[in-house]
Amino acid sequence: MTAPLISVCIPSYNCEQYIGETISCLLQQSYQELEVIVVDDGSGDATKDILASIADPRLKYSLQQKKGAAAARNVAFSLSTGDYIKFMDADDLINPGCIEAQLDRISKRPGCVASAGWGRFFASDASDFKLAKEKVWNDLPGIDWLINSLMDTGANMMQPGIFLIPRNIVERSGLWDESLSLIDDFEYMVRILSNSNYVLFCEDAVLMYRSGITNNLSGKRTREHMSSAFESLKAGIHRILEVKNDSQSRKACANTYKRWAYTFYPYHKDLYHQLEVEIEKLGGSNVPIPGGKLFHLLSDFIGWKKAKMLKILMGRKVY
Repeated sequence: MTAPLISVCIPSYNCEQYIGETISCLLQQSYQELEVIVVDDGSGDATKDILASIADPRLKYSLQQKKGAAAARNVAFSLSTGDYIKFMDADDLINPGCIEAQLDRISKRPGCVASAGWGRFFASDASDFKLAKEKVWNDLPGIDWLINSLMDTGANMMQPGIFLIPRNIVERSGLWDESLSLIDDFEYMVRILSNSNYVLFCEDAVLMYRSGITNNLSGKRTREHMSSAFESLKAGIHRILEVKNDSQSRKACANTYKRWAYTFYPYHKDLYHQLEVEIEKLGGSNVPIPGGKLFHLLSDFIGWKKAKMLKILMGRKVY
């Protein structure tokens, strides 16, 4: 039988420092039947020269004027021909056996998505990499994976590089929403996983998530980016409750709203108040505000809103 083709779809914007290493970790995978498709989203650095210098026929790349990461991912998918899809960012890494392990888990399980372990690293050589274990590192129905991952803190890791997805699930779920920027992966992966029979965990597959990069999208807090997060949250939670609307699902969704409501305050009070209304409709949330011991101690005396304002006045960002 012909080995299935894996398509790795990567948006890239000004990633000259990292793109070569990311592509190298893919081309050196133990599973070799793959294509790596990079769509450069109007970079102003040497990204396109680095891509042009890689003489491997499995690498394909396309250039476009800047339209955003979601648009670049959609173009990459349109150029792909693989039976399975992995969406990755241009600065992350996976272990050499990642794709082989994930394919082995789902190749005989139609309708299932493969997940992986993940962790962060800050050093350029990934010497400080540490796994960030989650309770959803096991096999779960897709909708239950979503609910369980959000239940405790209202936050989960939805980075798409964690997952290997059958092409038919991508086609059934639809394209990335190009109107979104910040946490566009939340809305998209909710659609993917809620359309999956099961999420199968692969302990031999690991995503290494590069963190601490200056000016990366996840660190943006402008009105445009906060509005994107708000819309992504609403769309994703609407989809979760459309598939499963019981007390546990509503609590997980309320906790997700609450975690972001804390983030919106005080710079985007209108978004904060809108989420508070939704939280009340869902029955309330028990998620505490994120922060250290000193912040929580101060919050006990003056309330978390005043404590956060005080930290802002002292010049310390609290997001």
